[in-house]
Amino acid sequence: MNNNYNKKRGFSIPEVIVAISLVVLIILTATNLLVSSMRANRNNVNRIIAYNLAQEALEGFRNVRDSNWLQNQNWRGSDKYNFFGENFFEDGKYIIGKKHSLFKGDECTQPLEFVNSVETVRYAAPWEISIYSDEGSKLYYGGVSNYTEYTHQIGANFSGFKRWVEIKTVPYQEASDEDADALKIGITAVVEWDERGVTKSIRVPTILTDWKSEN
Repeated sequence: MNNNYNKKRGFSIPEVIVAISLVVLIILTATNLLVSSMRANRNNVNRIIAYNLAQEALEGFRNVRDSNWLQNQNWRGSDKYNFFGENFFEDGKYIIGKKHSLFKGDECTQPLEFVNSVETVRYAAPWEISIYSDEGSKLYYGGVSNYTEYTHQIGANFSGFKRWVEIKTVPYQEASDEDADALKIGITAVVEWDERGVTKSIRVPTILTDWKSEN
């Protein structure tokens, strides 16, 4: 009796190796794309955070300038009545951060002399300026008050970001008197962070003027 068998040809070893190689290549390519996408996304997130932190510092200095005017002080601070820590008469690096010692409900019912006193205004000032130090430039993230935020006040988790402000007097080109230099300053907020062992930073500049005295 003759038995007829269907002879089916199997895969050869080279064909198996090629197939496995293609599968591995596809997986590696997809993995690399995913990792690159995650890194790019993280970099974008860090830059957005850094930019907003820089903007916060610039707005802080604007608020300090305007508040000094309202208190009848020099717009760059005062040695006699300094409500925001250090004044910023000198060019250099400074730290500015938010404070959390705002008025409590019962303190709002105090006599006018208490509310308007120098110590009370200094206590309730929303910003605090200090001279630059590497340790002081660190920003922490956590629940400093009743919500989470970035702050220079130690007590939360280090966020990986550092922030400081560079101040430089910018003279008016058209001015002829010596005092004109004091009417305009360049402020640059710098935020620095580490990303996979590489130090990155952004710089956001602006100009502050003594526009109230000019009018």
